[in-house]
Amino acid sequence: MKSVFAITAVAGLAGAALAQDFVIAASAPAAVNPGETYTVEFWGSVSGAPFVDGVSAIAGFGVDALGSGSVASVTDANIAAWAAGFGVSGVVMGSDVVGISGGQLANIFNLNPGIDLSNPILLFSIDVTAGASGSITYVAGNPNVNGGLAFYPDSTQGASVVAPNDAGTTLTFIEATTTIIPAPASLALLGLGGLVARRRR
Repeated sequence: MKSVFAITAVAGLAGAALAQDFVIAASAPAAVNPGETYTVEFWGSVSGAPFVDGVSAIAGFGVDALGSGSVASVTDANIAAWAAGFGVSGVVMGSDVVGISGGQLANIFNLNPGIDLSNPILLFSIDVTAGASGSITYVAGNPNVNGGLAFYPDSTQGASVVAPNDAGTTLTFIEATTTIIPAPASLALLGLGGLVARRRR
């Protein structure tokens, strides 16, 4: 499927010289049980001129979801509805999901009257199954060569600002860490095992 960046991006937008801060933040439960499957969401947001609430819109994204820690398994991405028309779910590679992207067209000539103007906005989610113990961290990374996150300053026009490609843009990735909490019975067994070990010494 074609990337939304290739369809909508217009290089050299004059407003790109102004400072814009782009963020993709992961969101996940603080704690889960061993073997539990939970959802990690990735949210995009833009602050700074020329983003105008109610006028501007997130155009698209292209990143990997990078996992570390006690990951038993992970699914490919579930692209948010607004971006699913150009959505690519990525490929699972170990604890990572590589090559996730999605986006929406600008409402040029009323071609996309339902354009989503939300900011922040849900980009995609993945389902993760926890291992036996420890913790799991997920963060977005490795932005697509065409850009990691983009927005339309005017959602009725096709020109977009793309981070981190355009001058004056920054793209920050915020991670989410989930702690795996063993069941009380497991903790009791661990304690008993430690007691037996001490008595054998």
